[in-house]
Amino acid sequence: MLGRIMRRVLHVGPCNTPGGMAKVIEILSENPPTGWQAETWQSHITSNIIGKFLHHRKMLKGFSRLMKSNTKPDIVHIHTAADWSWRRKSAYVEVCAKHSVPCIVHIHSGNFTNWLGSREAPNAENFRKVTNSENCKIVVLTEGWRDKLSKLIGECIVVNNPVDPKLKYENQSYQRKHQLLMLGRFDAVKGHQFAVDLLTKLRQEYDETLNLIMTGTNRYSGDGLTSKSWVSEKEKLALMQQSKLLIMPSKYEGQPLVMLESLHCGLPCVVSENIMDLPKTVVAAKYNHLDDWFDKVTKILEEPPNTGEIHSAVSHLKIDSINKKWLSIYDSMID
Repeated sequence: MLGRIMRRVLHVGPCNTPGGMAKVIEILSENPPTGWQAETWQSHITSNIIGKFLHHRKMLKGFSRLMKSNTKPDIVHIHTAADWSWRRKSAYVEVCAKHSVPCIVHIHSGNFTNWLGSREAPNAENFRKVTNSENCKIVVLTEGWRDKLSKLIGECIVVNNPVDPKLKYENQSYQRKHQLLMLGRFDAVKGHQFAVDLLTKLRQEYDETLNLIMTGTNRYSGDGLTSKSWVSEKEKLALMQQSKLLIMPSKYEGQPLVMLESLHCGLPCVVSENIMDLPKTVVAAKYNHLDDWFDKVTKILEEPPNTGEIHSAVSHLKIDSINKKWLSIYDSMID
């Protein structure tokens, strides 16, 4: 922009690793707001406990040196989940405060309220203490999370996750296979075993030819089931375009990016009712309730919804719209 100095934002988080948080970092760093340049700082890697600790120590030392230098960024944008993710990121927030560098704490976790506990609990008190600075702003994913978290940690700003602009939607019927899709890392909260049990029930009581593609692990096998440890972005897109329905039986989520991406591709979604602030075309099913999931899934398979309406449900999450909010936040912190 003519007459405007290019500002720099540094995204701190699990870059170049599987998962929704890393994907959001990728989208935001590749598509910064007008007048801003974005860089990334990989605070976390996929490794064993020792490897993670050594990497954290190395990167935190490097970050401290950067904040002391004349090449430090204008803003540090810190992406965090709960528990050990925050314990690591809190050290980055403290370094920013020490060197008077504005920072954003961007909460992605769907378990943050449970981890914080009550307002008087040690985790909540520690969080408020670390982030208690005019140079620090807290960002959450939805209005529901703002309402919950503001009671525990103070003022929160809402910025939704963006849909990757590289995902192109074609207003046509994809060649959908007779299969369900589940995308997510292998973790007890994601509900992989529940998905397997649901497939078994569906094949026994509804259609024995129905299949399920499941990512995050390859430890499951069975009739109609294909499980993959992880998939590339290209393969993920193909699966979303080829499947008839995304299922997400998670115990909790923040604002799941794979759900938003699936909707963008016109793919119907049935998700756990535990997930807040769902787009209007998403069907919610009772958490861990096989019969309710069976009913919701079979109804969509019998009466497929309009793919154009599904796609439109996330049209407000285009990167240009989301970046207007980030631009306002970034500029307010340095003006």
